[in-house]
Amino acid sequence: MWYLISTINRYVSRTFLFWFGVIFVTVALVISLFEMIELTRRTMQHDVPLPVLLQMAFLKLPKILDDLLPSITFFAALGCFLRLSQSQNVVVMQSFGVSRLQFLSGISFVVVFLGIVNILVLNPVKAALCGRMVVLEEKLFHKKAYSVAFNDTGLWLRENFENSQSIIHAKQFNILKKQFSNVMIFQFSKAGKFLRRVDAEVAELNDESWQMHNVNIICNNVQENLKDHVEPTTVTMEQIQQSTAPPDTISFLQMPEFIKMLENSGLDASAYAMLWHQQIAKIGMMVGFVLLAASFCLLSTRSRSFSLIIGISIIFAFLMHFFEHIVHAYGVAHKIPLLVAAWIPPLITFASGYWLTVLLDDR
Repeated sequence: MWYLISTINRYVSRTFLFWFGVIFVTVALVISLFEMIELTRRTMQHDVPLPVLLQMAFLKLPKILDDLLPSITFFAALGCFLRLSQSQNVVVMQSFGVSRLQFLSGISFVVVFLGIVNILVLNPVKAALCGRMVVLEEKLFHKKAYSVAFNDTGLWLRENFENSQSIIHAKQFNILKKQFSNVMIFQFSKAGKFLRRVDAEVAELNDESWQMHNVNIICNNVQENLKDHVEPTTVTMEQIQQSTAPPDTISFLQMPEFIKMLENSGLDASAYAMLWHQQIAKIGMMVGFVLLAASFCLLSTRSRSFSLIIGISIIFAFLMHFFEHIVHAYGVAHKIPLLVAAWIPPLITFASGYWLTVLLDDR
């Protein structure tokens, strides 16, 4: 425990944080450049000004950096360990009685701290920017005639017609039964003038219509009560199911409540649960990559094929990155349990790094 507050650990941690910052900024600049090129290609047929392209690239950047955070940690650890091994600092620390596990525990503590900061501080910012990015992309590219939103107040649906637009709110709903309770429909003209309001105790969404029961209609200051009423619509149940907010637009702290709401509504919440577990497992993946980088860098000081070992370590890191995405797809598709899909990649990475670092140290 004394090592965590020692001068040696502070020096090693500063070296790692320096390389982490360098790699992070470099990756951010490269990604921004490629994103600008891709967005320019996508918007060639649209009249999109340059400030909007810059805004879109900025909004998408946090999500990509969050996905690449374990890889950034790996390359930062590579740079740190290479610097320490080439300057013989590792040999000096070992001569002072600092073991390999003590040396790695200090950096692992810093990595865990960075992972917690990413979850509690940066993740809500990323979610807000991703939500803004989704709205901007729909406005520029998709231009759907409807939009759907789910929150703690229920379901909100905006629908555009040829001569009017409607805002629909349902406090409670069950997608599996296609039933909606306490439904309110506000209809406006294209100019924004209020036309009428429809309240229903229960409504069912069928083919291009709402089948409403116990209805109260207010139009031109005249109130009408009906037992049954049919309200036309262009939105289908499949469109509502597919219009849930993308998982990246929900912050880590809000995710459990959102998952519970979707499950109570009969919607599939596996993608959201998978992302929630992955955010925690990402910390384990980052620590595993630190151990993996140490195994290749620190053990290679006595090896003649130094560049070959570093090349193999980089290939292994990319393979683990793609393996994580493959396992994620299987988990969301319910081919394997979500917990297994979320934790298998970091466990494999951590076990490989620990085995190579500790068990092969005497070779």
